[in-house]
Amino acid sequence: MAKLSTLAVLSLGLLLSLVSAERPSQLAREEGALYVEDVLDKPIKLKVLKAGNAYSTLQGQRYLGTIRPGQEATLLAISDRAYRVRARAQQGPIAGWVGPGFFEKLAPEFVENLKKAAERKALVEELIANEEVALGMSSAEVVASLGEPTKRASKVTADGREMTLEYIEYDRVPQTSYIRNALGQIVRRTTYVKVESGRTTVMLKDDVVASIEESENNEARRRRGIIVPMPIDLFF
Repeated sequence: MAKLSTLAVLSLGLLLSLVSAERPSQLAREEGALYVEDVLDKPIKLKVLKAGNAYSTLQGQRYLGTIRPGQEATLLAISDRAYRVRARAQQGPIAGWVGPGFFEKLAPEFVENLKKAAERKALVEELIANEEVALGMSSAEVVASLGEPTKRASKVTADGREMTLEYIEYDRVPQTSYIRNALGQIVRRTTYVKVESGRTTVMLKDDVVASIEESENNEARRRRGIIVPMPIDLFF
């Protein structure tokens, strides 16, 4: 019985270690660095031009290894001083900070667009968290913020495609009436009627919010004075 218990403990420990290994690492992030995974869904590959030392921090603390030239490294983050990459070193696969001079050069417009895309994403995430909409959002972002619309309509014109998402809110309003029951007695009966309490109409042109119309008592959904920048295409 003692042997079985020991085996069970060892098996459980092995299982937990395997599960932990499959989970993505939650490394501490460097202040001032832009992390690519926050902006893009697919990885960026950079060709390694020459061998370079990789470190665990931007300050050059803890040497991790020397990445090999000729391979493609996965770009994880960008700072003014270094790139965080996942690559193969002499010691095996590593993820660390390496000076930008060891890689093929990134186009300046790509880096600038990446920063703009990160700023846009942060703004949209704030709007979604507050269940708000603003000009410049996409239909997917509107639905993520407000949910599926009550009504949806679309049409194609010479100027492009237009889509309308309509959100209608209702209140249950009590109504009282007096009726005679089976015994002939007059009794009071309360029923609830669904009455529209607010309406938000979002019009999109070519999948970008062009106008937002709200009823007077439902203006909390629109973030006034905010225009979300157009989605940015990143070419690399």
